[in-house]
Amino acid sequence: MSQTILTATAIPASKPDSARLPVTLADLPVLGLGSVLLGTVISGHATLTSVGIALSGLSLLVTLVVLGFARRQLRADPQAGSFARMATGLFIATVLMGLTGDAILLVAAWLASGRLMAGMIGHVGQWAEARSAARCANLSFAASDLALVAAVLLLAIGAGSTDIAKISAAVPAMSAGLLIPAALLLVVAALARCALPPFSTWLMRSLAAPTPVSALMHAGFVNAGGFLLIRFAPILEAAAPARFMLFACGIVAALLGSAIMLVRNDVKGSLAASTVAQMGFMLLTVALGAYAAALLHMVAHGVFKAWLFLGSAGTVSTGPTRAKALPQPWPAAIALATMICALVLMQQREGSALLPIGLACAALLCALTVALRSVSRSPLGLLVAVLPIMLIALNAVALALFSAGQPNAPLPLIPDYAQFGLLSLFLAGWVTQQRVASGKVNLPPALFARLIHAGNPAT
Repeated sequence: MSQTILTATAIPASKPDSARLPVTLADLPVLGLGSVLLGTVISGHATLTSVGIALSGLSLLVTLVVLGFARRQLRADPQAGSFARMATGLFIATVLMGLTGDAILLVAAWLASGRLMAGMIGHVGQWAEARSAARCANLSFAASDLALVAAVLLLAIGAGSTDIAKISAAVPAMSAGLLIPAALLLVVAALARCALPPFSTWLMRSLAAPTPVSALMHAGFVNAGGFLLIRFAPILEAAAPARFMLFACGIVAALLGSAIMLVRNDVKGSLAASTVAQMGFMLLTVALGAYAAALLHMVAHGVFKAWLFLGSAGTVSTGPTRAKALPQPWPAAIALATMICALVLMQQREGSALLPIGLACAALLCALTVALRSVSRSPLGLLVAVLPIMLIALNAVALALFSAGQPNAPLPLIPDYAQFGLLSLFLAGWVTQQRVASGKVNLPPALFARLIHAGNPAT
C-alpha cells in the first residue's frame, strides 16, 4: 500500500519539473527583438508616423486580447508557453516595424515576424496537416522576404542611405531603372504577406492552427502589406506600373476571396476567404492613393476579424442556420443608393477615392439594413437600430482623423468615371452573389468544386 502511495505521489511531482525546462528557441527572438526595439527607441531612431502608430496600436490591442483568450483555451496544451512567447515576439517585431525609421531594421522585423508566424501556424507539430501548412507559409513568407530585401537594397543604392525619410526625399532624383523594379518588388512583398493570389494558399491552409493563431494574424501581420506600401508611398507613386499591378491584383483578390467565402460552410474557412477579399480591397485602396481610407480599413478590419475568429466557436449550434443573403429587393436597393451617393461625390469633385468609399458605403448600408430588419419594438430594439448609425458616424470621424494625419497621393491612379464604372461592376457582382447565397442562382458545379477546395494541397 505504501509503495503505491509513493508512486502515485511521485508522478505529479515530476510534472512541475518538466514545466520548468530551460527556455526554448522561441525565447531567443523574443529577447533579441526586445533588445533591438529598446535600443531603437533609446538611440532616437524611432520615427512616429500615423501609419506606424496605427499598426503598433492595432498589434497591442489584438495581442493582449488574444493572449487572454489563449490562456484559457490552451490551458491544457503543453505548448501554451511557447505560443505565448512567440505571440509576444510577434508583437515586438510588429511594433519595431511600425516605429523604426531605418529600412534595415524594418526588414529585420519583417523577417522575424514571418518566422514567428510560420512557427505558430505549425503549433500542433504532431499533426501532418499543421506541418504542411507551416511549410507552405514559410515558402510564401520567403518570397515576400526576398522581394523586400531586394527592394530595400535597390532603394538604398539609389538614395545612398537606409533611412526611410532620406529614401523618400531622394525619389525624384532616382533613375527609373532602380525605382520601378524596387516598387514592383515592394508590391510583391505586400501581396505575399497579405495572402493575395497567387499567395493566398498559405492563409487558407493556416486553419490547421489553433483559433488564437488565426486571430493573431490580424494584429498587424496579414495586413502589414498595406503598412509597407503606405510607408514607402513616394516610391509607389513614382512607379505607375507598380500601382497598376497592385490595382489589378487587388481586384482579383477581392473577387476570388468573396467567391470562396460564399461556398465555404466552415466558419474559419469562410473568415479566411473573407480576409483574402478584404486585403484585396485594402491594397486596391492603396493603389488608388487613398491612404487614409486604407489605413482605417487596416485597423478596423484587424480588430473586427480578430473578434470574429475568437468568437467562431460560438457559431456552432444545433439551431437553424441563418441565411447568408439579404432578401430581395434589398441588395438592389442598396446598390442603387450607393451609386447615387457616388454620383453626388463625383459632382462635388470629391471622387479621388470613389471606389473604396462607395464599397464602404454599401457595407454600412447593408449592416444598417440587417439591424433594422431584426429590431423589435422595444428599447433594446431601438438600441440595435441606432448602433449601425453610430457605426457610420464613428467611421466618418475616424476617416477624418486618419485623413488629417495621413495625406493621400497627389494624383489618383484612374479618373472618377473609371472608378464609378468599377464600383458599378463590384455592386453588380455583389447583387449576383446575394442571389447565389439565397439559392436563387446556382454556381456551375466545376466552379463550385474549385472554390470550395481552394487552398487544399491538391488544388
